[in-house]
Amino acid sequence: MSTIRYHDFDDIDTLSTSLSQQWLDIIHSATAPVSFALAGGTTPAPVYRRLDALLNASTTPNQPVTLVATDERWVNDDDAQSNEGLFRRCLPLSAAKQHWQLLSLKNTAPTPTDATAAIDARLREQLPQAFSAVLLGMGADGHIASLFPGAPVQQDQRTCLAANHPQTQQSRMSLSLPRLLNTERIWLLMTGAEKRRVLEDADQQQLPISALLRDAGCPIDVFWCP
Repeated sequence: MSTIRYHDFDDIDTLSTSLSQQWLDIIHSATAPVSFALAGGTTPAPVYRRLDALLNASTTPNQPVTLVATDERWVNDDDAQSNEGLFRRCLPLSAAKQHWQLLSLKNTAPTPTDATAAIDARLREQLPQAFSAVLLGMGADGHIASLFPGAPVQQDQRTCLAANHPQTQQSRMSLSLPRLLNTERIWLLMTGAEKRRVLEDADQQQLPISALLRDAGCPIDVFWCP
């Protein structure tokens, strides 16, 4: 099992300030292009907004910065459920200054299954290197990205795979577990006592988060608040 380092905060604001500062330090100390895989959903939104303010107030990064979602719903960017749309909404100031570029997990194919080969090729061509950091959330069921309990975490050695939400059957594209693990750092962002218990018991379970903890080649920094 990987080493887990807990960073506990009283609230999401102080958590966001600490995590976004770490993120900014990586960007401005980089001597080569940097890339980040980012979770969607409501929990990390304050972190993205805080980073946007910091990036907007800072000098232009010395190296190109690429962002990619850890997973994406097969919806338009203007849909409230789109993770790529979330990044644009939460990071508008730094986007306007071209401080980062987004590598999309979507194309015009009708379904993620139809798009998997093309998105895999895109990722391999444009992001062949390890991520500088992966920022993940975790569901109360132990899922990460769109890798759900009982479902595959990789397919045919590809960097991504099509997935369906087990309850809603919503179509999604997810980075595979091996691609998520090809990173220099893993940040796990979570709130609430229930998810912390799931994480603490993960070594006794067969969940996607369990596989992440088991196979990660770097320590996992957990940023948690109530």
